[in-house]
Amino acid sequence: MSRKYLNNRWCVRCGKETPTPYLKKNMKLLPQQGTVLDIGCGNGRNSRHMLALGYKIMACDMAPPSFGIPMTLGHDPLPKGKYDVILVNYILMFLNTKERKQVMSEILERSKKGTTMMIEMYPAKDAYDYNFDSIVDYFANRGWETLRKSRAGGGKTVLKRTTN
Repeated sequence: MSRKYLNNRWCVRCGKETPTPYLKKNMKLLPQQGTVLDIGCGNGRNSRHMLALGYKIMACDMAPPSFGIPMTLGHDPLPKGKYDVILVNYILMFLNTKERKQVMSEILERSKKGTTMMIEMYPAKDAYDYNFDSIVDYFANRGWETLRKSRAGGGKTVLKRTTN
């Protein structure tokens, strides 16, 4: 999948201002305040929602975003810090295996005991091959508990880090 696709198609298609339905549905599983790392923020619809609720936001995207900092996921390091919430919405399937492993490893470095992470994926026709269960297992094998998991639309899950 090309960066051109991300710039010219994906951000246009996801121009909604409202947060993803899965985020809205599962807000009760997130801490009521804290810091949020929004990986693949696009136009910032989830970040804006969290900001309006009082969270402190660090947002990044691999396409030139209108919200957050531009970066190349899987190559540039994620923003430093330890976050209370990490959103990984509709981005992991657009990373090749090496890039995905890098981002997942950095998520571990940016989390702490009690961090809650939400992952949403779907089988886009131009996505790289991925196995949703193996992504969830990667975190489960490193001290994360699955709070909610759904295979609908490719895969959605909420995880909470239970160890340091």
